[in-house]
Amino acid sequence: MKREDFFSKWSALHGGAQISGIVKAWLSISYRCARISSALHISANFLTLLGVLFAIAMVASPLSLLCIPLLVLSLFSDGIDGSVAMFQGRESAWGAILDSVADRITEALWLFIAYKVGVPAWIAITLWLIASTQEYMRARIASLGFSDIGVVTPAERPMRASLLFILLVSYHLDFSSAVFLSSAFLLLQSYSAYLVARSAYRALSA
Repeated sequence: MKREDFFSKWSALHGGAQISGIVKAWLSISYRCARISSALHISANFLTLLGVLFAIAMVASPLSLLCIPLLVLSLFSDGIDGSVAMFQGRESAWGAILDSVADRITEALWLFIAYKVGVPAWIAITLWLIASTQEYMRARIASLGFSDIGVVTPAERPMRASLLFILLVSYHLDFSSAVFLSSAFLLLQSYSAYLVARSAYRALSA
């Protein structure tokens, strides 16, 4: 599959979304990774599970600097699984369900690490609940026949991983910022869920 065909396929699967800027840069990286994964006969579902395993490794290991590359690998593995499935022409309902379940498990493990570096338990739990509700709304509206609700929020999955990345770096620098950063992100996550709910309402009311 050529890169232009890959871009067109991605756009079609996302409601005709335009490919430019950061999205184009990320898709270019994903395309190259999908080509390599396909050459190595690595499946999308394997990458999805690998993302969970990296997150489990984070929880199983002490709070060392190793957690930071494990977080990056966890996000990256799960971030390119959809691109690999597209490139290989192996998109499936089962793959979509597996990916969704893996995302929720992985994010729960990420937030457990956040709790270990100082985020209050109630904030960590609330962050997970709001993020899960946001993604459930997306999945539910897709099941009703809408391919995309057309909103990218300021607290998407990469941003949620970025929060943990910053928390881990701050923890190892002995900079106490967990409560402030997590509280601020809780507001951002709540606003993001509102944006998804508003877009879903508009789509259903049209």
